[in-house]
Parts: sequence; structure tokens; C-alpha cells
Amino acid sequence: KLAKKVAALGLEDRTIIKTWARASTISPDMVGRTIAIHNGKVHVPVLISENMVGHKLGEFSPTRKFRKHGGKK
Repeated sequence: KLAKKVAALGLEDRTIIKTWARASTISPDMVGRTIAIHNGKVHVPVLISENMVGHKLGEFSPTRKFRKHGGKK
């Protein structure tokens, strides 16, 4: 379904695509597009580059926020 949305947009169209499909694999036709990936709370916009091809979308939208390790106050 996500691949159909990417294919439907023209090459010059820079519309941000919102998705909840974090398990989708990044394909070469997504390169150069901005995809807003849901992290459980908000959509995080990610610009897809060539070295991301073959990875999953969820790898680029962290679901947890690292606060800080405990230490001296």
C-alpha cells in the first residue's frame, strides 16, 4: 500500500507521505522522498537517502526518548 502511494506521486512531487507501516522495507523508488514515520506518538519526517535502501522504516524513527543516565545531582 505504501509502495502504491509512492508510485502514484510524480517524480517532482515533494509531498510528505504519512505512514504507520514501520515494518516496510525502503525501496530504491523512495529515495529523495520525505516520509513521516509514526513513532507511537507523532509522525517523524525522514528524508530517504540511497544508503537507507534495504532497511526498515522503523529504524529511522525511534520509539523511546533517552533522557539521561543517573548520576550526581
